[in-house]
Amino acid sequence: MKSQLSTRKANRQDIPFLARIEYEASLPPLNHCFWEDLLEGTQTEVLPFIEAKLKADAGNWGLLEDFVIVEEQGKPVAAAAGYCPNQDNYSPLNLSNLDKMAQELNWSQEIAEGFRDGYLQFLGGNLRPLFLSPQATWIIETVAVLPEARGKGLGKFLIKALLEEGKRQQHSYGGIMILNGNDAARRTYEAVGFKPYQTFYEDYFRDQFNLEFPGVTKFGVDLNKIEIS
Repeated sequence: MKSQLSTRKANRQDIPFLARIEYEASLPPLNHCFWEDLLEGTQTEVLPFIEAKLKADAGNWGLLEDFVIVEEQGKPVAAAAGYCPNQDNYSPLNLSNLDKMAQELNWSQEIAEGFRDGYLQFLGGNLRPLFLSPQATWIIETVAVLPEARGKGLGKFLIKALLEEGKRQQHSYGGIMILNGNDAARRTYEAVGFKPYQTFYEDYFRDQFNLEFPGVTKFGVDLNKIEIS
């Protein structure tokens, strides 16, 4: 199988594919993308929204240049982002680029401001939410394999490629996070060496954000103690 696989960095032509990857990555275990809730009232579908985010460099992670794509026989089938976290703002969106997104989406000022207000309310008005604080200098995010390509070990292949990139950039520790209940992702990450680091349970999100949410668990791996190949 590995002889049929290759990895490469993403480019702008990959944006529609990466939008689908981000959407797929957001679904487990609730089978629901949280962007959908924030987009209510904007008359905007999720995939065009994610594409606009990528085009406008409006994320604090999952920027175009962060992504590594796995191709099987020349066809993109999986991707994930590896990046050095922003220590000043580690919420999903860089709101300073929201106007660029609004232009891409042809949003009116009223729609853009309504979205901004809803986004800040969702995060409690805090652009440094504790549960998103980075636990490593090299973070892997937005990991997904297309549904039609699953069951072939591509997830492990992809994660190993991102860990290798982290080591190449001379990082010593890598981090990744999952929603509690995403058992398939947990098994994949633990199989390549990640270990649980910190868990935020349902009560944390209920108390801090008045949100019914299963919580998240962060995992870490010492890049100097694992065999990538």
